[in-house]
Amino acid sequence: MAAIAVFSLLLLLSSAPAVLGFTRSDFPPEFVFGAATSAYQYEGAVAEDGRSPSVWDTFTQAGKMSDKSTGDVAADGYHKYKDDIKLMVDTNLEAYRFSISWSRLIPSMKAFHNISVAVLRKFT
Repeated sequence: MAAIAVFSLLLLLSSAPAVLGFTRSDFPPEFVFGAATSAYQYEGAVAEDGRSPSVWDTFTQAGKMSDKSTGDVAADGYHKYKDDIKLMVDTNLEAYRFSISWSRLIPSMKAFHNISVAVLRKFT
């Protein structure tokens, strides 16, 4: 979902002269076009590689959302990050900021000094 939003924004910017009346060249040279995602909205894979439930996972599992949705899959960035990186490159995105769920990095207090090696290997 986040990748679709980024891609849509970049498509809109590419057609900006017709739609918005400005182009990328109307921005100062130091202006950086970028995007950002939060772990809960993007990651998904809530039960993989030892991740424990986050506060948001617990909250949404209790049926608090009106549409009964959860973040269990979200935008599935945990599995689709390579495709998303390709989209960023293909659309000339200049910056991207993301977060990784703390409950993935440190699933329990016992694991505080033993950060999940599986996660670190996956993203390196």
